[in-house]
Amino acid sequence: MVFNEHVKIREEKFGAVIFETLSEKIFITNETGLKILQLIEQGKDLPQIVDELKKIYIDNPQAEKDVTDFIGCLKGNNLIGSKLGEENEHRSAYGKIT
Repeated sequence: MVFNEHVKIREEKFGAVIFETLSEKIFITNETGLKILQLIEQGKDLPQIVDELKKIYIDNPQAEKDVTDFIGCLKGNNLIGSKLGEENEHRSAYGKIT
């Protein structure tokens, strides 16, 4: 998974603000969502992300569904794509939103 080239992410105290610059849409997520975004940034795949969150949240059986739903939301809003899709290079979405 990689971030769409038009996505910028800014970390906040509550989690993160995700800004899709092409459509000018803004999304807000909590600390758990921020952790998922960071793991995507690190190049982790779905099973690796689920494993990391289970370590943090004491093996929550709901973790896989929650991560899958969150990633589905990111994909549904064209915030991320697959490595084999339109974007072949890993790129950072973290940066200043101006």
